[in-house]
Amino acid sequence: MSKPAWTSALEQQLKDNPKSVTYAFSTLSSENKPKVRYVVHRGVTPSNILLTTTDTRMSKPAHLAHSPTVEIAWWIENTNVQFRITGQAYSLPLTTTAPEFPTIIKGLGLEGKEEGNAEWWEKKRKELWGSVSGHLRAGFGRPTPGKKLEEVEGSDKWPETIPAESDDPEESKTITNALDHFAIIAIKPEAVEYLELKPIPNRRTQWALQGDGSWQETKVAP
Repeated sequence: MSKPAWTSALEQQLKDNPKSVTYAFSTLSSENKPKVRYVVHRGVTPSNILLTTTDTRMSKPAHLAHSPTVEIAWWIENTNVQFRITGQAYSLPLTTTAPEFPTIIKGLGLEGKEEGNAEWWEKKRKELWGSVSGHLRAGFGRPTPGKKLEEVEGSDKWPETIPAESDDPEESKTITNALDHFAIIAIKPEAVEYLELKPIPNRRTQWALQGDGSWQETKVAP
């Protein structure tokens, strides 16, 4: 199946604006309250699944377990365009042999596809782990985010940076602990809106995922 037009538009925008890699990511808490934060875009899979990453101890995995429906608002300032993407998102489990893994693959619509096997996701997780900064990796080896400071060891003992891998036994233990908290969030878009504010008149295009996997495109008034 050919690449949908919205994916091509997004990839071109990122090519032209390589620093515009953060977007607002909204989830629903177990109390059915919207929660939003900024995350970093980590790529698009061959089946047009958007990727970001999270600490397994953060609230995002719990929110997605409660409700996988999410929305993204992505503003690209240099070209005055906005993407709004609604879809289903899942936090890939610590181990892809976990019982919920087949359910996640089904929810992402990846059965029978390249990304439908556990090995693909574990390879991608390790690849993303190696691509982030040592400072960011260290964050996954620190105390649980949100925990009261009085309940954890002093920050002078927290790792400042760690490598992606090491032959040193002690350092390797630190890396393993941090990597255990590193997870992928995979987002299956179901509706995409692309707003272009530079052209006069402005342009607004919407795409909706159809049951057969195709995308219906509609031009609407901005």
